[in-house]
Amino acid sequence: MAFRPRSGPFAASVLGTALLALGCYSFSSGGGFPSDVRTVYIAPLENRTVQFDLGDQLFAKMTEVLPRSLGVRPAGEQVADAIIRGRIIRYDDMAQAYQPGQQGSVQVLQNQVSIVVEIQIIDVKRNEILWESSGVTGRGEYRPDTQNDRVAWTKAIDTLIQQIVDGAQAQW
Repeated sequence: MAFRPRSGPFAASVLGTALLALGCYSFSSGGGFPSDVRTVYIAPLENRTVQFDLGDQLFAKMTEVLPRSLGVRPAGEQVADAIIRGRIIRYDDMAQAYQPGQQGSVQVLQNQVSIVVEIQIIDVKRNEILWESSGVTGRGEYRPDTQNDRVAWTKAIDTLIQQIVDGAQAQW
């Protein structure tokens, strides 16, 4: 039995409905900023912690991920439609899971790294803040017996970036 395409009113109706639906919806990637904000400059982060290379790592990840995730292109500070500024205000590395050891000692099973940043996204043309947060927190865990805190940094930074994207996109 061979396949025969349908013709007639039913096929025309289905085709017409499909074309109408395509005309009513537009598909675009990214999103997050108002339509007139097409470029962004990400300023180097101020780092108020003793983890000196944390600012560089977070900044590198922000410049890699944020423009694409927000649907804009990177640009220089003098020509950008928006500027993202931020500072790292806190870094904590604390035991989360532990068990008693011998003679009153404690064995740490899991640590958690927390990185807290303040972020502002500023519309340069309107000279207004599009989005800001004074306490975006990223967290990551690691096992101190087999890993170091850099494993948790990566997780915490990824969480921070996603929260910035989510916060910015929630405005539009």
